[in-house]
Amino acid sequence: MPQRPSRGIDANFARKEGLKAYKKTKFCQKNLHISKNSYNFAQILGKMKKDFIGNIVNKAIDEAVPKALFMISDFPQYDPTYISKLLSAAADNGRLVRLANGIYMKPVRTQYGIAMPSMVQLAEAIAERDHVQILPVGETAENMFGLSEQVPMKAVFLTSGSARPINIGGRTIEFKRGVPRHFAYKDKNLAAFCQALRSVGVGNLTDEQMSVVYDVMRHYQGNAEATEDIMRMPQAIKKLLLQVQNKIQHEMA
Repeated sequence: MPQRPSRGIDANFARKEGLKAYKKTKFCQKNLHISKNSYNFAQILGKMKKDFIGNIVNKAIDEAVPKALFMISDFPQYDPTYISKLLSAAADNGRLVRLANGIYMKPVRTQYGIAMPSMVQLAEAIAERDHVQILPVGETAENMFGLSEQVPMKAVFLTSGSARPINIGGRTIEFKRGVPRHFAYKDKNLAAFCQALRSVGVGNLTDEQMSVVYDVMRHYQGNAEATEDIMRMPQAIKKLLLQVQNKIQHEMA
């Protein structure tokens, strides 16, 4: 009776036996040793890097003045996820105060509680975080330049980003969608001053408010770029500021 042909070595059996044999070789043992050492070395390097970044962030917090604002974008060269964890941890242990998502402040504690930054500072920090332009309008702009002593309960800004309200510690910042011409000015302060004058109304300016207008324009006397910005303003405001410029020029002559 003819012999049945051999079915050969079972593949799984051969694989297991071959692996056992390989693990016993010096070559394998050497590579396993190197692999383990490399893994440990990578862990050590990773921890050293995190400690290094942590020291930088903690030093920045320690050396910052009270009310200083901190954001993830303040440390652009490092992993934003890890920076977020570090800032969040600093807020958890009381070294920082979380004002809004991704925005922290070095606190100033008084008998009345934590002293908060101005609404303008907060709005500018949010704009920096979101990489957008903003422009104060209405009573917010008036108050910035001293055209009004009334502090608005809600700070309003035009933005090149998304329109939305943001509530921070019982205070509200409202961002309204602006158009490109609002942000076409070369000088941001002049753009804001234009909005302040627009809110008050050129025909409603008091003598005290006109003194403010003269003080602002003296700062820009002889500035060609400022004159270009004035030419972009609404007709009534443009006419007023050009007249003020001429009077200041005659005073200085």
